[in-house]
Amino acid sequence: ALPAGSGSGLPNCTASAVKFSLRSARNDYEPGQTPTFLLTARNTSGSDCKLDLGPDHAVVMVTQASGDNAYWASDDCPKGARSLVFRVPAADSITYTVKWDRKASAPECATPKAGSAKPGTYLVEAKAPGFEKARTSFVLKAD
Repeated sequence: ALPAGSGSGLPNCTASAVKFSLRSARNDYEPGQTPTFLLTARNTSGSDCKLDLGPDHAVVMVTQASGDNAYWASDDCPKGARSLVFRVPAADSITYTVKWDRKASAPECATPKAGSAKPGTYLVEAKAPGFEKARTSFVLKAD
């Protein structure tokens, strides 16, 4: 999936045309394995559109299954570009990969909790304004 130039005259994707799905690359991760999430946007319409999956627009969030608060969110302290525009071809899909270093994050780049995520079940969800949320779960295994 190549980022489309922002000057491309493509219309923005809408929720009626594009559906998100989210899966974890693995159902469970051994210590030392990096949890990796695959966010797929499928365009069911007959024309190409553009979709911004940067952290200012689409947020990926990891929460402990037993807790309410996000442990990590992609928009808390983004390192790279805040806007990542993709062309989603008609009747096709693109997949955007998000990796998580098992560290906590805090909004506005505040200092997060130290240490790494404990073993257990985690929920991951992706949401973009105007689109239905996509979610899945995964397990961090103990040593």
